[in-house]
Amino acid sequence: MVGALKTFHIKTFGCQMNVYDSTRLNTLLTSANMVATDDEDSADIIILNTCYIREKASAKIFSELGRLKKLYTRKHKFHPVFAVIGCVAKAEGTKIFTRAPYVSIVLSSQKYHLLPDMLSKALANICEIELFQSTHKEKEKCPKYLHLIDTELSGLEKFDCLPSQTKSDHVAFVQVQEGCDNFCTYCVVPNTRGREVSRPITDIMAEVSNLASLGAVEVNLLGQNVDSYNGVDEFGNPSDLATLISKVAKIDGIRRIRYTTSYPSKISDKMIALHATEPKLMPLVYLPIQAGSDTVLHRMNRKYTRSQYLDIISKLKSANPRVQVSSDFIVGFPGETEDDFAQTLDIVERVHFIQCYAFKYSPRPNTPAATMPDQISPEVKSSRLHRLQTALRKFQDSFNRSCIDSVMNVLFLEQSKVDPSCIIGKNEYLQPVIVKSTSSIIGKILPVHITGASYANLTGDILD
Repeated sequence: MVGALKTFHIKTFGCQMNVYDSTRLNTLLTSANMVATDDEDSADIIILNTCYIREKASAKIFSELGRLKKLYTRKHKFHPVFAVIGCVAKAEGTKIFTRAPYVSIVLSSQKYHLLPDMLSKALANICEIELFQSTHKEKEKCPKYLHLIDTELSGLEKFDCLPSQTKSDHVAFVQVQEGCDNFCTYCVVPNTRGREVSRPITDIMAEVSNLASLGAVEVNLLGQNVDSYNGVDEFGNPSDLATLISKVAKIDGIRRIRYTTSYPSKISDKMIALHATEPKLMPLVYLPIQAGSDTVLHRMNRKYTRSQYLDIISKLKSANPRVQVSSDFIVGFPGETEDDFAQTLDIVERVHFIQCYAFKYSPRPNTPAATMPDQISPEVKSSRLHRLQTALRKFQDSFNRSCIDSVMNVLFLEQSKVDPSCIIGKNEYLQPVIVKSTSSIIGKILPVHITGASYANLTGDILD
C-alpha cells in the first residue's frame, strides 16, 4: 500500500449475506496491513457493499457516494479511494464510472477478494492526482482516475483466496451456498449473485471450527436458497443441508444452529425430521411465502401453492411442536386483486407467524414483473401493507405475551445503550430479552424466567 493511505471504512447495505461479505472483507484488508476505521470522513478508502433488492437501490448508492465525497472534501483537500462492490456493482457495471467518475473500483460480490491488489493501484493513482493538483495549474492535464472493474460471477473462487477470520462475535454467520436458480419474476439475485453453487462441507466445517475457537456460540448457515445446499462431503459425494447441520452440531463450542434463507418447496422431509432430533437446531424457521394467493404465487414464479406451504408448516410442527415460523410478504404485486390479498391475510390467520417482514412491491430493472400489466397503484399498496402489518403485529404481540411466566434459554449479546445496568440477549426464537445484570454474562446462554412482554421485546430474571 502507498504511504499513509491505509485506513478503510466499509458501509454495508442489504441482507445478512452482505454483512457476512463485509466481515470477510474486513479480515482480508486487515491481513493486507490495512486498518479499519469507523470514521467515514477520514478513511483513506471507503467501500460501499451494496444491495440491489429494493426500489431505487442504485440511486441511493449514487446519492451516498455524493454525500461521502462532499463530507470528506469539506474536511480534506482530496477525497478517498471509493470502491463499490456487491449487487449494485454487478447490475450497473461501468455506468458507475460514468455517473461517479471519482469511483476507482467496481467489483461483484464474487470478486471482492481482488480488492487488495486493485487498491494498491488505485491508491497510487490518487496520490499521483493529488501531487499534480498541488503543483500544477493546468487542471486539464491532470491524470485521470484509474477505473478498475471485475463484475464476473465466478462461483466459489473467492473462498479459496480469503484468509481465516481472526475474531468472531458470539453469533457467527457462515455462507454455505451462493446464488439462486429459482428466477422469481420480481427478483434480481440470479443476475447479481449468479446461479446456485455450494461450498464443500470440509471448508464450511473448518470455518465454523475456527469461529467457535474465537468465541462463537451460535452459527447461522447462509444461502440465497439454503435448502438447495448440495456441497460435497469429505469423500467427494454430494450432500444436503440436514447432513451439513448434523456435522456442524458436533463442533465443540457451537451450541445453537440456524439456517437462512429457506425456499418452501425445497425444504426436505429429512430437514424437517432434523427439527425433532437435533437439539442444537433452533425452533424458529424462516420460511418466506411472499403471497397467500396461488394466482399471485404463479405470477411470481414461486414453485409451490398455498396448500403445499401450509402442509410444510404442519409437518414442521408435527415433527417438533416448539417450531414457530417467520416469513416475508410482498403486497401489491402486479395483478394482485383484493381477493388475492384477502388470501394473504387468511394465511396470516392460519399460521400465526411470530415475526415477519412485509414490503410493497417495487419493480426491479430487467425482471419480468417490471413489465407486467396491471401494476398496482402506490395508494393501494400502502393500504394493503398497513392492513397486513396490523395483522402480523397482532400475532407477534400475542406470541410475545404468551411467553410470560415461561423459562427460556437466552444467549446474552450486549449491554443496553439505554440502561447500562441491563443486558440484552436473544432466545431460541430470536426475541430480544432484557435482564438486569452485569456484562460478565455476555456470551453465555442462561435460563431466564420471562416476567414481561411487549411487541418489541421480553423482560425477565436470570434463574440461579
